[in-house]
Amino acid sequence: MWIKGFRLLWIKLETSNNRFISIPFPIPLYIFEELLDCFLDLLTVLCFFVTKVPEPNSSSRITIYSIKALVIIVMKLLDSLTGDEPYDLVDITTDKAKVLIKVR
Repeated sequence: MWIKGFRLLWIKLETSNNRFISIPFPIPLYIFEELLDCFLDLLTVLCFFVTKVPEPNSSSRITIYSIKALVIIVMKLLDSLTGDEPYDLVDITTDKAKVLIKVR
């Protein structure tokens, strides 16, 4: 399979004393999308065996269905990030900090 290019997510945080944290996303976004797609398939199979209504005695309101909806939203977000040319997703500069998130 020929891939012309792939997108990486870069996160850079810089504080007022010029220390910074640069976090490259460890895998290309298209591979992460494929992993999420496989995870979504597993969640779909699990949904056949789990009820939609959470148990009233449960301390957590998070269900398999809400996790499945969250994975779908993240997949749509990643699809929109990989569609265009490289760009800055977030570029915030204040007097004490700088936050820069790039999609390359």
